[in-house]
Amino acid sequence: MKVPIVTILKAFVVVFALTALAVTGYMAYSKLPGILESLTSSRDVGPVTAGQEVIVTIPKGASLSQVGAILQDNGVISSRIVFKLVALIRGEQRKIKAGDYALKTGSDAGDVLDQLISGKTLMLSLTVPEGYDMFQVAGLFQQSEVMSKEDFLALASDREFLKELGVEGDSLEGYLFPDTYFLKPSEKGDGKLIIRRMTQRFFKIYDKNVRPVAEENGWSVSQVLTMASLIEKEARSSEHALVSAVFHNRLRQNMKLQSDPTVIYRIKPMGSKITRDDLNRKHPYNTYQNTGLPPGPIANPGKESLIAAVNPADVDYLYFVAKNDGSHQFSSNLKDHNQWVNLYQRTPRQ
Repeated sequence: MKVPIVTILKAFVVVFALTALAVTGYMAYSKLPGILESLTSSRDVGPVTAGQEVIVTIPKGASLSQVGAILQDNGVISSRIVFKLVALIRGEQRKIKAGDYALKTGSDAGDVLDQLISGKTLMLSLTVPEGYDMFQVAGLFQQSEVMSKEDFLALASDREFLKELGVEGDSLEGYLFPDTYFLKPSEKGDGKLIIRRMTQRFFKIYDKNVRPVAEENGWSVSQVLTMASLIEKEARSSEHALVSAVFHNRLRQNMKLQSDPTVIYRIKPMGSKITRDDLNRKHPYNTYQNTGLPPGPIANPGKESLIAAVNPADVDYLYFVAKNDGSHQFSSNLKDHNQWVNLYQRTPRQ
């Protein structure tokens, strides 16, 4: 049956009209935030300079009205009413995610809503290198504006805080696990929170990789940490188990450990030049003057050093000397050691 041309034309007109209506509706929808804002004359804040970055915290459980008020108070949007209407019309009022956001002042309400829905929150980072002692970590905290050195060091020896964290000994030394820690801008000034994360990270690594062997051998956490800290300061890549063996072998033979970094701990900043006076100075951590392990860790060891502390290599080495290429030469007796010292260091030294 032939369809009349008039019917075809009517159908075409209807389709064209619906298409035009859809396009117009989409364009109006995309421009809705601007239209609503132009129709909203009341503002709770004065004019703001557009394009300035501000850090905004959206609390967990905040209502749509509360979110709008926070954004307006920070100058991100000019009208919380517009923001709320846009979210309601789009049906996305329940999709906003809590967190800290880096937003621009004078932004479009719809664009801001997209950012809050994306959940791409702003995170800051604090990296603690392996082998840093607590004084160096205190410097990082101050540099990152988490807390002052003085406040950090006071907290690091606070008996009640140490007990709360499950820390043995008289300070946090050794328990500040080297890693990169991410924090929200709103957490930046909470030093206790970040220290808790560092010690929790340490215990997680220790419990999984070290504790069973340590307890089997009757070693305390403090003893393991102290040994691991010496290894961390002395070993280079792939040498951790060998350095551990040297220290374990010396302890068994009641020999002084003679670890250079111990002679300046709490005396000079780590990395300082070590002098003959340093070696001869009498203080509890000086392993050139005292037999056995120092009274506590001298740095914060990483995972490899912690594992090596309870798993020394099966060798009879008693000495090692730096080869000036980032590695060490190991020896089982003093005669060989002195030969290597003459070769690599020019000045023989036991």
